[in-house]
Amino acid sequence: MRSDADVIVLDVGDDPEPDIESYGSRELSDRVVVLLTGAPPVARTGLRVFRLHGGEFVPATAPDPFAITMVEAGELRSRVENELIRAGLPARRAQSVARILVDADIRGHASHGVSLLPTYLRRIAAGGISAAAEPAVTDTTPVVISIDARGGPGQVAAELAAGLCADRAAEQGLSAVAVHNNNHVGMLAAYRDPFQERQVVGLLLNISGPAVAAPGAQRPTLGSNALCLVTPGPVGGEPFCIDLATGVVAAGKIRDALNRGVPANAGWLQDPAGRPTRDPAQLDAGGSIPLFGGYKGLCITLVVEILAGALAGGLVSPQVSKQRKQPGAVMRCSQLFVGFAVERFAAGGEPTVPALVQLLRQAVLDGYGSPPTEPWFPDQAEHRHTELAYSAGVPVPTAVLDELGWAR
Repeated sequence: MRSDADVIVLDVGDDPEPDIESYGSRELSDRVVVLLTGAPPVARTGLRVFRLHGGEFVPATAPDPFAITMVEAGELRSRVENELIRAGLPARRAQSVARILVDADIRGHASHGVSLLPTYLRRIAAGGISAAAEPAVTDTTPVVISIDARGGPGQVAAELAAGLCADRAAEQGLSAVAVHNNNHVGMLAAYRDPFQERQVVGLLLNISGPAVAAPGAQRPTLGSNALCLVTPGPVGGEPFCIDLATGVVAAGKIRDALNRGVPANAGWLQDPAGRPTRDPAQLDAGGSIPLFGGYKGLCITLVVEILAGALAGGLVSPQVSKQRKQPGAVMRCSQLFVGFAVERFAAGGEPTVPALVQLLRQAVLDGYGSPPTEPWFPDQAEHRHTELAYSAGVPVPTAVLDELGWAR
């Protein structure tokens, strides 16, 4: 048995009717319990979720989608990698794409995870992603680098950019790496490791194809652009990441709801006429995602458009191709990676950046009358998902596994 503050995972093997009492249920509080049953062909299957009420486990009212398969993280990476190699990617590039996709699922962001793989495979077959493309790097100054992704897998050029940005910032104090002519890069926080290793604060920006509607508008005309800040933690530890899209929700979360056969959350989506809808199929039928924060959200979107789009890529999101609707076209999305070496900015004798991030955590917590039950800082939910993924497996919609031909 494995437990944390919110989730208890009981591995009951092949027992179809497990005796919950034998797992110590009377010692558990009112928390979510995940029962894993069945030996793994790909992974453990037959996920069932229960909640303890009055000393007895009853089926939870939490979403119970069509089916979820719990896949061991290493097995999932290996399968993704093998699919990409079969599609024509060299092994090293396939490893990069697989690592970044699975990292998103591990951290609880299925919107940017393995559910994207079928789309990537279709785009490779159609020519929208060039399996053989080799990014071209140009040093314009000691602190500014330009990368032409040449229409290859987005993760390959983005991973190269993150490493160069962190290295050059550590050497020079500051750096900026612009990437253009690229494809979908996945979750920006997945590029955090070089910044942690070199103790560099990283600002990562990305523009995408039109998916969001301006405040009061009916049609999608701007990208649900992404902004990520990676702040290194103590040496050998984990960085603190802030990663968000400028729509009220990432487009992939709506598609994840479609994969799982559940409605989108209220407020996430408009139909092609601009009316609120919870039907996730409406997104790819001409629907749109509202911007978060009204006009302030629009301003943040425009900041990303100008820095990652106009400056780094020479274009803006209305010029970016849609990866699902135009599988044979390079998306041409662009990114900007900016690095700040911590040691070059630290004032002598002042608290370290990790200590000050901890001070911010406490300041947020101090605003509550009592400790909140829900995550109150951006990385808390990700840490919980990561712990659960490595103890119980990574949850993947069985519909996605069926599409890939993995489910049995």
